[in-house]
Amino acid sequence: MTANQLVLKYCGVKIDDQALDNVLYADTSRPTVASELRGVLAALISTEAQIAALLPTISQSLRDVERVLTASPGDRTPPIDSTGVVQARGPRLDALLGRRSAQIEHLRAMTRLWATHHATPPTTSPARR
Repeated sequence: MTANQLVLKYCGVKIDDQALDNVLYADTSRPTVASELRGVLAALISTEAQIAALLPTISQSLRDVERVLTASPGDRTPPIDSTGVVQARGPRLDALLGRRSAQIEHLRAMTRLWATHHATPPTTSPARR
């Protein structure tokens, strides 16, 4: 998912990539709303990718448990991870989900600041006669 899609998904705001890039590279001597916005977007993209990479492993382990529980006598069953399916990978998933939640809140705050300082003027149409 692109940065602009994430902002739209979680904040309901469309940010012009070109405007963000223009502000981001105009003054690199100090942090700006644009640099902070880019930073939180990069972090959120990374976190969501890590969650997506972890889910197939957990999903497969849960399918194995389901096959063991629904097996009839004499059916071959896959071995079950002795450390526990969710116990082994659940804490990492919980930590990633917590980090994602904090990043989304940070993204919303930065997006509100961006929208305040870079509001697009509403287009007006001529009055009807």
